[in-house]
Amino acid sequence: MWPFVVIAVLVTAFCYIKLSKVYKYWDEQGVAYEKPVFMLGNLASSILRTKSSRDILASVYKKFSDHRYVGLYQFHEPVLLIRDLELIKQITVKDFDVFPDHKTFLPANVDALWGKNLFQMSSKDGWQSMRATLSPAFTSSKMKVLYVLMQDCTERFIKHFKNQNQSVSINAKDVFTRFANDIIGTSAFGINCNSMENQDNEFYLMGKEATDFSGFKILKFAMYGISPTIMKIFGIKIFNKKVSSFFRKIIKETLDYRKKRNIIRPDMIHLMMEAQKLQESLEENKTNKHSTELTDESMTAQALIFFTAGFETISSAMSFVVYELGVHPDIQEKLYQEICQSVINKESVTYETLSMMKYLECVVSESLRLHSAVAVLDRKCIKPYTIHPVLSHEKPLHLKEGSLIWIPNDAIQHDEKYFPNPEKFDPERFSNDNKHKIVPFTYLPFGTGPRNCIGSRFALLEIKLMLVELLQNFEIVPNEKTQIPLKLSKSNFNAIPDDGIWLTLQPRVMNN
Repeated sequence: MWPFVVIAVLVTAFCYIKLSKVYKYWDEQGVAYEKPVFMLGNLASSILRTKSSRDILASVYKKFSDHRYVGLYQFHEPVLLIRDLELIKQITVKDFDVFPDHKTFLPANVDALWGKNLFQMSSKDGWQSMRATLSPAFTSSKMKVLYVLMQDCTERFIKHFKNQNQSVSINAKDVFTRFANDIIGTSAFGINCNSMENQDNEFYLMGKEATDFSGFKILKFAMYGISPTIMKIFGIKIFNKKVSSFFRKIIKETLDYRKKRNIIRPDMIHLMMEAQKLQESLEENKTNKHSTELTDESMTAQALIFFTAGFETISSAMSFVVYELGVHPDIQEKLYQEICQSVINKESVTYETLSMMKYLECVVSESLRLHSAVAVLDRKCIKPYTIHPVLSHEKPLHLKEGSLIWIPNDAIQHDEKYFPNPEKFDPERFSNDNKHKIVPFTYLPFGTGPRNCIGSRFALLEIKLMLVELLQNFEIVPNEKTQIPLKLSKSNFNAIPDDGIWLTLQPRVMNN
């Protein structure tokens, strides 16, 4: 018994001494920093579910208002939080070659479906090559092709509620998650789902499982932050075996089916198949020296991260914008009038018409400002870099290879210096008369620089189409379950109220 006690005491003492030294890092660098909690760093309240990470970062951002950057700790790892817009521009654009990567949670040999996706791939892994391969899927011309698939899903979604011939109370997050599932299913995987009618279809259930970042999965991320070595030794993966096997099976069956029958469908899988053919051709001619290998496993990883992003972040964005319209009937009416003037005789809205709706653009942009998908953008330094002093209290800050950078986009988008009355939902901020007032690098809903969100066009198109079709047929109104204001979750990685976002869809008189 005593030997174990002695060993435990010695291990604890060793950890304490080691971490105490780690937590002196920003002191030694002469950087102002927020005092960390032992082992958990500055996000302890988020891990313990007493405060959201957004609120923590917002507090730090405001507290150090006279600094260009602030030191933080993610568990035991130093992180530099950038407040200054010029520095953000330097890191994400001007000196992007120094900061091209995201933090890698785990290597591809531990969890290939996580480690090989575009978001997690590093410059050494060849993310530039993969981005170049996938980018053609998100051009305006490709969006026009995908638009037809989106319309079919949207019409089914709206029809589900119209068929009830009465006002319908909805949990917005639930119904828009189902809608996003169907859009991603058809656009990325070539699968037609109807998740409103078939509530428990396997594709939707697996998607829910893959994107559930609460409970044990949050603990997994926390453990990778505390001790990635232990997690790698035990081979603990982000996606469980059931989810991984399901998506691998979907991709393999789709690839085999299309190859045998020479089927061409305008979606993400087809584009990757074409890239794979080109890659094989170049390899035969020995001209493909620097391209990243596009295997079936890699294709599955890209489709899965696309699904994860679309399933969760787009459905959240839809939920928030519909909520804001519900509690701001004057703004909803103004948008409805624009829709009526743009879409003649209630015909299906075209891609071109949708892109010309200016107030719709303002509404969506303001909702994305007020309700950002993530609280922080991250970058990783891949070679030594010096931030030169500008303010009187600064000295040269030498960043080493592997240094982590955080950009608090959510806090910046709520800074009254850049957005007066920042908690107010005001689409006029983005009108033609006002949008020139928006300071560059203060509005970052899809990130910035070469590593911005590859699917931003897709996301905006999906949100706008849904809004137009929904408002053509329904008025959005609050009900007894609607929270005003919203109380966002402290325990879930995703910033959504624990009790949901409840609203009522009230059929417009003209539809009766």
